[in-house]
Amino acid sequence: MTADSTTGFAVEYLCTWIEPDADRRKAVIEQVWTPEGKMSVSSLGITIEGVDAIVAHIGRVHEEMIAGKGLRFVYDQEIQSGDATLLRWSMLASNAETVGRGADLVFRDEQGKVTTVYMFMGCLLYTSPSPRDS
Repeated sequence: MTADSTTGFAVEYLCTWIEPDADRRKAVIEQVWTPEGKMSVSSLGITIEGVDAIVAHIGRVHEEMIAGKGLRFVYDQEIQSGDATLLRWSMLASNAETVGRGADLVFRDEQGKVTTVYMFMGCLLYTSPSPRDS
């Protein structure tokens, strides 16, 4: 997905994960999320509720998985339907090798703020049919 085809919302949402400055990251999260937002993370089997808990979780993920690792994220697909946005993403190493994939299903309120996110790590949404399927 090129930057030209990514919506402003998708770029803003991505910034909540990759912004290196903790105070700016918190400010972006507070702009993007509703105070009572909820994030369900499939790989951890947890649900995080409230913007303060979301700020803390994203901060931990940023420190453990992103900061200083040379990783970058790109959107492979963005689809909107009603109040839902599907963001399929890839995590790339500095050599451009794909080291992770996932999809976030994001729901927003009438003002465009995130109310709920369902995160699925390690998923492939499209696969080639196997010879048995033919």
